[in-house]
Formats: sequence, C-alpha cells, structure tokens
Amino acid sequence: MSKEHKAPSAYIELIERRYNVKIIDSHYILVDKQFDKYNTMLDIQLNETMAKAFKEKYTGKTSAMHVAWEVWQPTNSVRFYAEVGNNILLLLDTLK
Repeated sequence: MSKEHKAPSAYIELIERRYNVKIIDSHYILVDKQFDKYNTMLDIQLNETMAKAFKEKYTGKTSAMHVAWEVWQPTNSVRFYAEVGNNILLLLDTLK
C-alpha cells in the first residue's frame, strides 16, 4: 500500500538554505490509499549547532510537536516523519 513521491526540489533547497542543513532523502509517503493521504519524511543531516541543540532538547524522546523521528547512525542524520510537513520546520526552528 505504501507509495512514495520525492518532495519538490524547491522545498528541499529552501530548507537547506534556511537551516544550513543537508537533506539526504525526502518522500511523501502514501499512508491511506482510500483517502489519498500522504505523510512527509525528511532525512536531515543537522549542522553542528543544531545537532547539539537537538541532543540537549530531545535526548530520550522520539516525538514532539506532532513530529516523530529516529536518529539514523549510518548517515549521522535524523529522519523526521510528520503528517503535516511544516511541523518539521517548526521543530527545526526550536533548534536555531
């Protein structure tokens, strides 16, 4: 049932510029075929300052602000998942 689509490149470029991060992967993932409902996944390598802030604020947690995440050790990144993609940006704002 899962169907994936890449996020638009302009959206990715905007996030990378605004937060000075590197997006390794991004998808809109079909989670409900009947209602054509998608969630957003962004796999982000945080810059040093934001990575430190993320560890200080969110160590021991796997979600906040309607965003779930997992730390991805192979790429030293964080995979963020959200029903509303802008919630990921709001969470990134807390790290600035």
